[in-house]
Amino acid sequence: MLTINNLHVKLEAEDKVILKGVDLVIEPGTVHAIMGPNGSGKSTLSYVLSGRDGYEVTDGSATLDGADILEMEPEERAAAGLFLAFQYPVEIPGVGNMTFLRTAVNAQRKARGQEEMSAADFLKVIREKAKTLQIDADMLKRPVNVGFSGGEKKRNEIL
Repeated sequence: MLTINNLHVKLEAEDKVILKGVDLVIEPGTVHAIMGPNGSGKSTLSYVLSGRDGYEVTDGSATLDGADILEMEPEERAAAGLFLAFQYPVEIPGVGNMTFLRTAVNAQRKARGQEEMSAADFLKVIREKAKTLQIDADMLKRPVNVGFSGGEKKRNEIL
């Protein structure tokens, strides 16, 4: 569960306050949309939660499953399952999608104190997940996002 209480944030480089008392609770398995006009703090909230530099939390708290995420490094937040997805996922020519995905999965497993997943086990799991997301098996053999449509890139990012 993600819990944000009375979060106040300003830009580090200036005294411009962006967030003023944000409260939010997101239960596991639920989907929420954060909407508002330009400049209302949507991106700032995402950046602060993901650990991006340039912002100072002046008050409030943010926890993920009871852990204080504001005290975590960005890579620790990602390992805990909190990360900021790209609006336009980038192509990575020369890096195979399967290699990239297996490296990401095993990095997560290592951060959780688990053993790396064998190639055979990974292949079985990734094929099941790809099928669920309607990702063609041929996409798994290509370089990361190279030649993918916008929708394919987003599904690959979810994978």
